[in-house]
Amino acid sequence: SRCPDNTAFKQQKLPAWKPQLNIVTVLSSFFLTGAFCLSVGICLILSANSVREIQIDYSEKCSDCTKMRENSSNWNKECHCSVNFTLNEDILVSGCKE
Repeated sequence: SRCPDNTAFKQQKLPAWKPQLNIVTVLSSFFLTGAFCLSVGICLILSANSVREIQIDYSEKCSDCTKMRENSSNWNKECHCSVNFTLNEDILVSGCKE
């Protein structure tokens, strides 16, 4: 009386979808995934190459703050360091209207 019913649902024998893998579907999905990843990688490389970078050496101008921070008792004292610089070319921001 405590046995479950002998049905497909109770015995967990319901039919389930199983993928039909063959060489055509496997290779086509493999190459489509590869082409997608390659195109995304090319887009990322091209966008990374368009980044402009400037380097500003501020070690001499901010040496007072560095010397003050060498002593750990000065952890709560404020020290401001600012360096003025000019850009030789305009920065282009994509997607913004002027």
